[in-house]
Amino acid sequence: MTHVQSEAAQHDNSPHETTLAPSGVTRILLSMLDFYRRWLSPAIHSLKPGGCRYLPTCSEYASLAIATHGPLRGVLLASWRLLRCNPFARGGLDQVPPAPISRHLHHKPLP
Repeated sequence: MTHVQSEAAQHDNSPHETTLAPSGVTRILLSMLDFYRRWLSPAIHSLKPGGCRYLPTCSEYASLAIATHGPLRGVLLASWRLLRCNPFARGGLDQVPPAPISRHLHHKPLP
């Protein structure tokens, strides 16, 4: 890469387009959920036939909620989802609510 190309690449990464890296707590929670989905869930479902009442599954929902809303609100949303999962629940499509729109403006102020 030439010097001009590297400068152009630096200017392409504007602040409003960058995403924040997940925190350590978020990474730990997501890795625990990934371990559950890969190893524990198949073992549980092989002993007890059937499947999850909801789409996405509870572990997928928890991963999406934590990745979207952060560890605290994500765990609360996942816990509420687990409380709703019972034999009398209808099930069906249950999406993670979208993240609230940030009130911070990601642009430079006018001169």
